[in-house]
Amino acid sequence: MGYITKFGTIWGMIPHTVGQVLFVAPSDSYTLEGRTYSGSDGNDGLSPERAVRTVNRAIVLATAGAGDVIVLLPGSHSVSSTVTVNKASLVITGIPSNFPIMDVRGPAGSKRLKTQITSTETAGIIFTVSAADCEISFIHFAPPAAGGRGVSLAPLSGAANRTYIHDCTFALIATASVTTYGITVPAGVTADLLEDTLVSRCYFVSGGSASSGANGPGVNILGTAHGFTIEQSTFQLKGTAAWAAAILSSQAGTLGTLIRDCDFQNPTSTTTVITTAYLATGQTVDGSSQMYRCYVPAGSDCTTGTASADVSIAECYQSSIAGGTLATAS
Repeated sequence: MGYITKFGTIWGMIPHTVGQVLFVAPSDSYTLEGRTYSGSDGNDGLSPERAVRTVNRAIVLATAGAGDVIVLLPGSHSVSSTVTVNKASLVITGIPSNFPIMDVRGPAGSKRLKTQITSTETAGIIFTVSAADCEISFIHFAPPAAGGRGVSLAPLSGAANRTYIHDCTFALIATASVTTYGITVPAGVTADLLEDTLVSRCYFVSGGSASSGANGPGVNILGTAHGFTIEQSTFQLKGTAAWAAAILSSQAGTLGTLIRDCDFQNPTSTTTVITTAYLATGQTVDGSSQMYRCYVPAGSDCTTGTASADVSIAECYQSSIAGGTLATAS
């Protein structure tokens, strides 16, 4: 099958002997290379022709810690309740539609991803990660309106440590809500701690040409996190309503947040703007966050903290007609 060949070529660094590969169909009937197959949770999922019907079933069939890979076949997947990723070291991926090039900024938009997933649940969470060392890639997430989330990372100590999310898009374009997020770390109890999360080469968009309401942050860190990195990603505002914060971190105990090589884009330089690229008003430790080599549009603040020393910034620029100025904390 072409999909196995393509999958094996791009993901050659993950030998199939490490773990099994499980395929998920986007619908009860799906087509591959001109042939029609039936997706069913009664299938074993071990080839594209015998795909299971739900991500939940693929997770049940997977083995924790074995490096199993769950492949969402091209098409529009939908869930009616939260998918809990509760087995360590799982990889959940769509079929890559573009070969990733290292050390370049994130994808231009969702049109480059073949696999999409949304939720029919009001204010539903699509994925909740509650196991360590999981990877999510090449998926277009469309969180539902009024409080939907694309990926939620469990704040319980150690539960979702070392999550790696890359080459995904998060479209906050349903009916707008300030409680709709792309990636979120929910608030936990004092002892909870999420460590070493990496978000790389992702695209976050708020609103659309026909949608003017305000949404919540693309990345929303409400729980205590150490070593949370966001890199080589794009945050784009569309529509006619301001985006209060593209990235937010609000816990005083959060340390070592790194935002580097990210682009932020407004449709205009007045009113319809990303108010603050990185909002860190809840943090109180000097230098607990760093922003390096980011580009912020005219009309937006690069960062806002409880005190300017909370966020250290270097080589971040704010655009202007004159060619841009070096950004400073505010």
